[in-house]
Amino acid sequence: MKDLARIYIKAGDGGDGSVHFLHGKYQPKGGPDGGDGGDGGDIILMADENIANLVEFNYKKKYIVPNADHGWGKKMHGKNTDEMKIGVPVGTVVYEISQDFADVNLRERATFDKMMSERRMIVDMVKHGQRFEAAWGGRGGRGNFQFRSSTNQTPKEFEPGKPGDEKWLLLEMKVVASIGIVGLPNVGKSSLLKALTNANPKIAGYPFTTLEPNLGVLKLRAGGHGGPPNRTGENIVSPLRDGHKYLTLVDVPGVVEDAWEGKGIGPWFLRHLERTDTLIHVLAPSVEGTEPARSLLAGQLIHDYQIVRKELEKYGHGLPEKKEIVVVNKKELVDSSWQVEVGIEFAKKTHKELVWVSAASNEIGELVAKLS
Repeated sequence: MKDLARIYIKAGDGGDGSVHFLHGKYQPKGGPDGGDGGDGGDIILMADENIANLVEFNYKKKYIVPNADHGWGKKMHGKNTDEMKIGVPVGTVVYEISQDFADVNLRERATFDKMMSERRMIVDMVKHGQRFEAAWGGRGGRGNFQFRSSTNQTPKEFEPGKPGDEKWLLLEMKVVASIGIVGLPNVGKSSLLKALTNANPKIAGYPFTTLEPNLGVLKLRAGGHGGPPNRTGENIVSPLRDGHKYLTLVDVPGVVEDAWEGKGIGPWFLRHLERTDTLIHVLAPSVEGTEPARSLLAGQLIHDYQIVRKELEKYGHGLPEKKEIVVVNKKELVDSSWQVEVGIEFAKKTHKELVWVSAASNEIGELVAKLS
């Protein structure tokens, strides 16, 4: 998913005012009649739920509105230029950045961090149809007709048109969802999303199957009881509709140890969790039911949990403070009597309760109840 882009925008310049005097057959010494210049067009950003990502900005990076026409004689006003509309996905945060960052390699960590620290947020496009004036067009200048007076019958003054705004923008798309699913690679996050919502993410038995966020919508019955999953693809955050509650879930790629230092695919996909209210932190047993595994299982789950928590804390942006539900997937690999003991040990170390589920066999009722 293309979720970061840089673009240059330039609104139209206003046209110059005209210096002109009326010359007619019976008016050889007519007065000033220079018209005003036209106004330059604005650049408008429009949030559009039908745009999935920022990929189009790979192909077009500069958006420039034509300049307005200058004024003419006979008090004729120069032609205005139309505004330019640029569609962006719902959930796009728009920042102004220095031209110094226009063409730099953002894969260089120090450069990326510097840009992110110096950027200036100007708008968050969170609602379909939201409109934002990103760059104002220049106003047209006045022609000499506007400068006439009783003491100045033949003014030669005029105003040049004002330049339109120009700036470099950083567009950062953050998925609009109420629940985020996070965890180490290959613990079954995408399988859990599919079980909860009937989404259809790519699922395979190797790490980093998920390379971009996946969305799904969970339908809950009126009164808070889990119902059948709803179709996916809607950017809905917990509205009530037809007596039901809908929760949008997002599954992000697996977090690895030292992701903040660039390991794996890095930490930046975590931006898609920033709008969520709750995180589902998914764990999974790495070994099946043998006696040595029983004694080590709690330690393994605690270790895996702490790896992801440390990366969330390094990333910040409010993620460590979000409400968290800790889920152990693949419960079929762990004897039910162990689950109680492991849960007690886990709670002692982390102060978190474990919810045991099996995405493969659709045993997700306890989790759905907690989301209701």
